[in-house]
Amino acid sequence: MTWMKKKPKNLKPKVFFNASVILAGLRSPVGGSGKILNWASEGRIEGFTSEIILDEARRHSRKIGFSAAKLTKLVEKSLNIYPAPENLLEKYQKMVLDVGDIHLFTSSEELKVDYLVTLDKKHVLSLSGDVKKFKIVSPGELIEILSKQKS
Repeated sequence: MTWMKKKPKNLKPKVFFNASVILAGLRSPVGGSGKILNWASEGRIEGFTSEIILDEARRHSRKIGFSAAKLTKLVEKSLNIYPAPENLLEKYQKMVLDVGDIHLFTSSEELKVDYLVTLDKKHVLSLSGDVKKFKIVSPGELIEILSKQKS
């Protein structure tokens, strides 16, 4: 009897969303941020964010015409909400330009995500070459990467 090797299941990419992407995606559902938020809600990708990010998005919800409650409801439908990391990883303290962003990197590493998606060019995207555990990308870059993987 010949044993067939099982093909590995197509694992969904794990993506951690920064507040900038959540806010842009809700404000403009047809843009790149909206597209990947939609992918998360459809289950095409496994989307995550943290309680810290959700709180930040709530604080800015009025800027995009949403109440904090409506924003929360929409985010909870699309993304898995991760508790704030208990210990911030020291290795990122030396790397980040804004110490308030350490939780992004720590959460992304703890969740073992494939991608951290953000629109923050100055503080987060600028570090894309310095992090090895996951890729830091913009929504457009993520769309391009994932579209090529399907081909």
